[in-house]
Amino acid sequence: MEDIPYRKWGALYSGDKLIEHVPCLAICVNLGKDIGPLLFHCDEHWQVLGTSGAPTVGAVKERAERNYPGVSSRWIELNTSNEEAVRYYAEQTGDMKCSFCGRRPYEVDGLVEGNRAAICRECVETYYHAFEESSGGSDAV
Repeated sequence: MEDIPYRKWGALYSGDKLIEHVPCLAICVNLGKDIGPLLFHCDEHWQVLGTSGAPTVGAVKERAERNYPGVSSRWIELNTSNEEAVRYYAEQTGDMKCSFCGRRPYEVDGLVEGNRAAICRECVETYYHAFEESSGGSDAV
């Protein structure tokens, strides 16, 4: 992207470091539901230096275009389906998911692994409340 001009619009920080002109950009759609598409600001080896985002891929592209006029002509669509992305994610994480509800780490708020099982925060809370109700809420051990 060295041939594309950089126009400093806004400021992006990673920790206390200001991220400015970068050689590589990538747009990724989150598999989870917690945040929208992200614009990854990467070094020449595609290591992520910082991220910014917007509600839609179109809005992310507009954000990139403000800083890098002309970048919109350089996007390469990979056309990766959600199913392909989930399959790749499963390969990379050893198919980690909650042993009780089957949800993956990006679908839950925390996942704890044991020897041969994993449990998400939501299942811990559900089972905790079920135990509390079945024991009558007593604090006796």
